[in-house]
Amino acid sequence: MKKLKYLISGILMLSLVVSGCSKKAEPEVVEEKKITVETMQSVLDDISVETTISGSFKASDEVDVVPKVMGKVTNVSVKEGQVVSKGQVLFTLDSQNAQSAVRNAKAAVENAQTAVETARISMERAEQQYNNAVLNYERSKQLYDAGAIPLTQLEQAELAASPLSLELAKTQYYQAQVAVDTAKGSLSDANIALGDFTVTAPISGTITAVNVNSGNVFGGGPAIKISNLANLTMKVDVSENLIKYFVVGETMDINVKSAGDTILSGKVKEILPPSQGSLTYPVEILVSNPPSEVKAGMFAEINIATESRNQVIAVPSEAVVVKEGNTIVYIIEKDKAKLVSVKTGLDNGKMVEITEGLNEGMEVVVKGQNFLEDGALVSVVKQEE
Repeated sequence: MKKLKYLISGILMLSLVVSGCSKKAEPEVVEEKKITVETMQSVLDDISVETTISGSFKASDEVDVVPKVMGKVTNVSVKEGQVVSKGQVLFTLDSQNAQSAVRNAKAAVENAQTAVETARISMERAEQQYNNAVLNYERSKQLYDAGAIPLTQLEQAELAASPLSLELAKTQYYQAQVAVDTAKGSLSDANIALGDFTVTAPISGTITAVNVNSGNVFGGGPAIKISNLANLTMKVDVSENLIKYFVVGETMDINVKSAGDTILSGKVKEILPPSQGSLTYPVEILVSNPPSEVKAGMFAEINIATESRNQVIAVPSEAVVVKEGNTIVYIIEKDKAKLVSVKTGLDNGKMVEITEGLNEGMEVVVKGQNFLEDGALVSVVKQEE
């Protein structure tokens, strides 16, 4: 009975082995992996290469207020950041001596005017005496001719009619008038000198620096700085090969990155000759009424288009790669990458001119191209243009 059981088990195992060997092994199918890329169509575009010139803003009008006199500061009327008008008082200096000089000059004018009045009265008296003497001489001459008076009496009348006294009185009156004019001139000078102790704003603008304090003795140098911030001037140094792009009176776009990439319009105000030994030209560009976020001291940029191409086939610069010494791009055909050799022209770092190899409207790989081979299967995500 045991032998029969072993025999049946053997037959079953043998049948299983034979059945397994009769089935053929089927090969495993491996699906090709798709490479995700981004694409963009080649376009007709204008391309320019730009050179960036940097400079900084300063107030178009900026004045250092320097008093004409030195002395103790008695009052400071302004502070930094304050807006002032032309002629507004900024600060005053001790003017006691100047006030005394004005008082003395006024007294001298008054004395001179009194002297003029005295000389005028004397001149009028001398003129009256002269006129009387002339009339007396004329009568005496008639009497002498009639034999009524002796020659000595006529001679006395002639001597009394001499104009010398009148001329002397007139000279003294003229000299007194000159003395008045001189005294008035001295008074005017004294008043001007007194005015120098009151320092006023030479221009309207904003106080940007105050270097004086009430009670201190001012010893010279700039006391206050006033800047006209309503207009700004950008100062740049331009190389000789770029100066041809700057023309006085023409406008230029100015980019202020620190003010959120604000684009301002500036007018070329002045082009100065290079200093000795320099090959750069100092250029000033005026910006009128800049927005409040643009301030003096900020840096800005001017982009000069030094080379350009109009309506050429162009693709993003990153689409072009160099492979085994060849300049290529990948285009998409039927979900596969196709390697295309190209020739490039102008490249501004963003877009590159394609002179040979592409036509307008071709789908070009702009991201993922470094992982591709010719004929690779791709999954395309189009980039927004």
